Formats: sequence, C-alpha cells, structure tokens
Amino acid sequence: MTSRLLDDFELYSDLLASVGTGTADRPLTPIECSDLIIRLEKETGESKSQISKRLGLGRKKKIHTLDKPPDTTQLVNFEKLQNLSRKNSYMLGFRDRDSTTIPFTIGSIVADLPNKEDHNIILKTVLGSFGTKKEINKDDVKEIVSRKKKSPETPIEEIIESVMKVKPVIDHYYLIGISISDSLLDKVEKIVNKQESKKILKTILQNKFKDIEISSASIKEKTLFISLEEANFEKIELKRKQLKMSMTNFFNNILMEILQNG
Repeated sequence: MTSRLLDDFELYSDLLASVGTGTADRPLTPIECSDLIIRLEKETGESKSQISKRLGLGRKKKIHTLDKPPDTTQLVNFEKLQNLSRKNSYMLGFRDRDSTTIPFTIGSIVADLPNKEDHNIILKTVLGSFGTKKEINKDDVKEIVSRKKKSPETPIEEIIESVMKVKPVIDHYYLIGISISDSLLDKVEKIVNKQESKKILKTILQNKFKDIEISSASIKEKTLFISLEEANFEKIELKRKQLKMSMTNFFNNILMEILQNG
C-alpha cells in the first residue's frame, strides 16, 4: 500500500524545498513538483488556497493583506504542467538554478494549448534559441500561444516563424534536463575534460544502462542533458519510479555510482 505524501517525510520535504523557495538548491524539477501537488490535492481534499498556504506559495508580504487567502497563481501554474506531454516536460527548470533549462512559467503558458505536439515544437524551439541572438522569452511565447488560439487552423510552425523569424525545431527525441550537485559536477567535468571527447559522458551512462540506449548526453552549466527515444525514456521512468526517486536524485545517484566504481 502506497503511503500518503504527508507521511513520506523525505519526499514531502523535497517538495517544500523545491516550490516557492527562490533558492538554487531545488531537489525536484517543476514537473515532479506538479505531480506531487496533484497527489497532495487528491490525498488531502484541501482547496487550492489551503494547498498554497501549506506549501508556502503566494505568500502575502503586506500587513493589510494578511487576512486574505493566499494567491493561487503559482499553484495553478504548477497544475497546468500536467497538460504537457512528458517529451519535453523534464526540460523545464527554475531559472534561479541555471539558464539552460526552460523556465517553468513558459511551460504553463504553452500548456494552455490543446495539442501536445504544438507544446513539443514550441518548447524545443525555445530551448534551441538559448545562447542565440534571438532567445525566445516568456512574452514571445505568450504571443505565439495567443496567435494559435486566435487562429487554431494555422500550423504552429508558421506562427513561430511569423513571430520570431526563426525556423521551429522539430525532432522525435524525449529530453531530460537534470541539475547536478556541485560536488558531482566537478568530478564529472574532470572525467570529460581528461578524455577530451564529447561522447564520453554518453559512453559512461550507456555502460550503466545496459538495456537502455542513450541517444546523447552533455553538460551545460550545472545541468545534465539526456536525449532518448520514447521507449527508452519510458524504461528510465519505470526504473526511477520503482526506486521511488525523483528524476534528479535518480541521475545524481547514477553518476555517484559511476564515479565510485571508477
């Protein structure tokens, strides 16, 4: 029998440490926070205001608003992530941690569209724009989504090109972006630099996952990026769920085992 989230001290603590904190050391990704918030709502039967208060979301900072219920905007943004496909939802992150993942607020905006493939194309294009002269920001995504709602028959690719003057990114890979602890990051980067090969990270991960093919693996800033085919992504999801781990902890543990075993 699965225990209630409130009875799972470690997991519940991870959730509290990940939402509304404004700190860089967040143990969960936004989509994992979303999953746990939905679970918490179902298990407690509490209202959005009560859940927001419990998680410290929508805090009131002015004395004259202390008697009003907490604002639920942040909570609703997390909930919206449930509408996204898992193809790119693990690429959402918190921008106070790094600048290489997609801000989760962009994910919540994109999630307003009904077509999951439109989600994937927008999010992949946003990710591909980072580090270029035409980085796609939240306001750009709002405009793209607004135009799609007004003209649902127009392909999302055309709308992106019209708004941003860039070609949309389309591929079939599932992406995972995971924050690596600082202690592990230093050790992994030393191995990668020593081998002088961009493929060494993929190789060492592939050696660990005998039955799962890793399509690519790289590190940017403090984030480990992995791409996989759908079937292999589902195997990863199954493994980490069986171990009752967040995706972040799962891959940090994998890297730790690899480093310990040489």
